[in-house]
Amino acid sequence: MVLNAKKILLFLAGLLLLLSSCSIKQMALNSVANTLAPFPAPKADASGGIDAAAALTGEDDVPLIAAVFPTVLKTYEILHLSNPQHRGLAIMTGSFYVMYANVFVQTPADYIPDTQFQRKNIEYLRAKKFYLRGASYVMQSLDRAYPGFAAAINRYSEEGEGAKFLARCKPADTESLYWASCGVLGAFSLDPLDTDTLAVIPGALAMLERAAELDPAYNEGALWELLAAFYAAAPEALGGSPEKALEAYQKALDLSGGQRPSVYILYAQSFCIPAQDSAGFDESLSKALEIDPAEQPGNKLTITLSQEKARWLQASKEDYFLGD
Repeated sequence: MVLNAKKILLFLAGLLLLLSSCSIKQMALNSVANTLAPFPAPKADASGGIDAAAALTGEDDVPLIAAVFPTVLKTYEILHLSNPQHRGLAIMTGSFYVMYANVFVQTPADYIPDTQFQRKNIEYLRAKKFYLRGASYVMQSLDRAYPGFAAAINRYSEEGEGAKFLARCKPADTESLYWASCGVLGAFSLDPLDTDTLAVIPGALAMLERAAELDPAYNEGALWELLAAFYAAAPEALGGSPEKALEAYQKALDLSGGQRPSVYILYAQSFCIPAQDSAGFDESLSKALEIDPAEQPGNKLTITLSQEKARWLQASKEDYFLGD
């Protein structure tokens, strides 16, 4: 089954490369791009285009997705490189790199014992590389719409050009702002001493906060979940705030309807562990595990992965709490 999927995707990639050498290339490429990566992305209840990620997010067999994901990712990258002007392809390629970094590189590295520091660190640096590559692709999408956007955001200040660019952004830009921020903040979380990444954190946070203004309910609270994690972990000098973290967490919980395990895991890690709230930690992880993936067919993968992490945290509890 995996082999067949790979053959189909490789055939598609080869076909598009062939088309790229023909006189009709741009029309053909745009037609395919608009189908596989429409921009702006259609709402969940809207028609038009296809949700190309649904075949991945609706799968609960993690090894199957792990086997096919790199092929899907590279196929989209080929499509993007064949048609670099298409915003949807830039966003999809970048978001797939961010997903790959998080799900298939960073998360397995989290499970490596701290006693294997060198192995763990190698994987974290690999995840960082993919996070930044993903952010770069998504920033290309924003640069297409607003030439000079990336450079201005990378030297962001509230009085500078970056703030002016963000003020021009529209609701359709929310997805780009979110994924670009995810990539930068994900990389920073793995290597906070990297001065190059540290320098672009103000811009990444500003993009995420602007996205929350443009479409507060985006992806059922995903923006607020990421903001809560950042506010809880970052020092005040970088924009961190316990009060902001709790407020963002509550918005993520409300918008998700309590049906996303990752929100409860966020609370367990970002709030209960620092406060040494052992009971709250147990309760949050229990709530995460009570969610039935079958009731959310389009989110089976993310729920399955989150619940794997919840079980790992339960088994590792004594590493986080004194006296447990």
